[in-house]
Amino acid sequence: MLSVSNLYKTYESYNQKYEAVKDVSFEIQKGEFVSLIGPSGSGKTTIFNCISGFLKSTSGEIKLEGKDIANKTESEISHFRSNKLGFVFQDFMLIDGLTVLENIFLPQIIAGKDICDIEKQTENLLSKLNILEIENKYPHEISGGQKQRVAVARALSNVPLIILADEPTGNLDSVSGSKVIDAFITAKRDLGTTIFMVTHDAKAASLSDRVIGIRDGQIFKTIKNNGDRKVFLDEIFDLMKA
Repeated sequence: MLSVSNLYKTYESYNQKYEAVKDVSFEIQKGEFVSLIGPSGSGKTTIFNCISGFLKSTSGEIKLEGKDIANKTESEISHFRSNKLGFVFQDFMLIDGLTVLENIFLPQIIAGKDICDIEKQTENLLSKLNILEIENKYPHEISGGQKQRVAVARALSNVPLIILADEPTGNLDSVSGSKVIDAFITAKRDLGTTIFMVTHDAKAASLSDRVIGIRDGQIFKTIKNNGDRKVFLDEIFDLMKA
């Protein structure tokens, strides 16, 4: 599904070079939920931005379903991002003047989908993510956890190849954060969604299938969830201390 090979990102300032990401390689399989975890400044957000096309990598390959996405033009990247990727950000990015329903409609309208298909897809997502009762409310009328679940529904609305989530629980309390991760798990289970989440939240990461640890711009360890969440969480805490 997603393949990152020998990825480098170098910044240059005042004739000095700084390698934010150094020779990073990993793969994510279709239907897998993978977390990239590391401290601030470790390079995880830079990797996220390179994959999403917000940043151009210095070198390396990024492929989605075998197609190179690292060397597209700005126009190609924009089209690809709109049609093949779904995004969930820490600050929700909902449009305040639109209802929940309209926020989820919007990317589908931009994609030119038929209104009957839009309505059917949106109602299905609202139901699956347990936010049907707030479909006519505005963002300022709902909680942070509900806002993020709306953001998840919006990200899923055009049936992307992969969901890219950047610190999706960062602005939420533990209960609301758990509901957002539950939404990801529902999408994975019921829709076969592939999810790549950047986080520093060990508890959120412990519900994914696999955790990739990054430090100083390099991957240093990968651990797999073998079904026992407590054991997996302890392994993640150990990884974060290393």
